[in-house]
Amino acid sequence: MEIQAVLFDCDGLMFETEIVSQLMWKNLMDRYGVKLPPDFFLKITGASRNDSDAYMRSIPGLEEHLPEIYQRRFDLSFWGHIQKDCLNKKGLLELVSYLETHKYQIAICSSSSEDYVKALLSTVSKPISYDALIGGNQVSHAKPDPEIFLKGAAAVSVSPEHCLVLEDSKQGILAAMRAGMHRCFIPDTIVPDEEMKEAMEFQCSDLSQVIDLLKQSRQGNCLPQERTI
Repeated sequence: MEIQAVLFDCDGLMFETEIVSQLMWKNLMDRYGVKLPPDFFLKITGASRNDSDAYMRSIPGLEEHLPEIYQRRFDLSFWGHIQKDCLNKKGLLELVSYLETHKYQIAICSSSSEDYVKALLSTVSKPISYDALIGGNQVSHAKPDPEIFLKGAAAVSVSPEHCLVLEDSKQGILAAMRAGMHRCFIPDTIVPDEEMKEAMEFQCSDLSQVIDLLKQSRQGNCLPQERTI
């Protein structure tokens, strides 16, 4: 495969935000006496605000608390005092440096809003140069619809078959597959179910290992399906 562009998810992929979010949810639900379904985080991770909102309203006892929950999530989203680089996922700066050196196009395609993503990017000590940023507020259809990745590819003028999507969520992996793009799952908090496993093409333990995939691509090697590095 010849990769010309790398498309990043944001939460849980570039930055360590999912665990913070899960702790917040669990603390609030204990406070309200609401029991979350076992698949709660699988359903909301990578989902749009509208889709996650509709799902949360279906959970008994949760709807009346949503306004306060969203306010607290907003407060957690913009840590102006946060220490630089403490949210970076392992290998983030190493991979970005490799991409910049070898002139790959970089697009960030997140279900979160553009402002939220920029706030997270501000916590990095060395500014990340990206060629396109597509937030969930800029698309009509959320992951697993492929719209956000297709829009990201178009923004950097690279055809889908030459794009590699990096994702940590089921919705994102499915969206990348439906966009006709190469896709690599990098685990955060989600354990893949059978549908997700079938959609995965590659798996790396952290972002630094994506460099090995790209090096093999640059050498013209044909990579096997479902390769785990």
